[in-house]
Amino acid sequence: MNKQSENQQNEEASENTFGRRFKTALKNLGVGTVFLIAGLFLLWHNESKILEREQTISQAEAVLSETKPNAEQDAEKETAQEAPQTTTAFRWALRVGGWVILFLGLATLFKPLVVLVEKIPLIANFVGRGITIFALLSSLSLTLILISAVWMVARPVFGALMLLAGIVPLLFLYRSGRRARLKQAWKNA
Repeated sequence: MNKQSENQQNEEASENTFGRRFKTALKNLGVGTVFLIAGLFLLWHNESKILEREQTISQAEAVLSETKPNAEQDAEKETAQEAPQTTTAFRWALRVGGWVILFLGLATLFKPLVVLVEKIPLIANFVGRGITIFALLSSLSLTLILISAVWMVARPVFGALMLLAGIVPLLFLYRSGRRARLKQAWKNA
C-alpha cells in the first residue's frame, strides 16, 4: 500500500511539473516572438545603416577624387584602409548577434512542441534535436536572405551571393524532409 501511494505521488508530481513546464513554454511564445522581431529589426536596421554609410563614403570619395591630386589620394587611401578592418569585424559581430537572436526566437517558439513529447523516451530527443536544427538552419537562412535583400540595391553580386547562401539551408531542410517522407512511403509499400 505504501509503494502504491508513493507511485501515485510521483505521478502527480511529474504531471504537475509537466503542467508547469508546458505553461511556461506557452508563456514564452511571446518572448520568442519578441526575439524574432527584434532579431529581424536588428539585422535590417544595421544592414541599411551600413549600406547608407558606404554609399555616403563612395559619394564623398568621388567628389574628393575630382579635386585632389594623385599623391594626396594615395596617402589617404593607405590610412583609410586600416579603419575598415575594425568596422568590418563590428559589422559581422552585429550580423552574428542578429542571427543568434533569431535562432533563440525560433527555438523558443517551438519549445511547447518539445515539452509535449518529452514523456515519450526516444521521440523526445529526436524532436528536441530536430527543432534545434530546424531553428538553426531557418534562422541562418532568414539572416542571409534579409542581408541579401538590403544589398541587392547597391551591390547586386554580393546580394545575389548572400541570397544563394540563404537558400542553401532551406534546400537542405526541404531535401531532408523529402527523404524522410520517401523512406516512410517505401516502408508502407
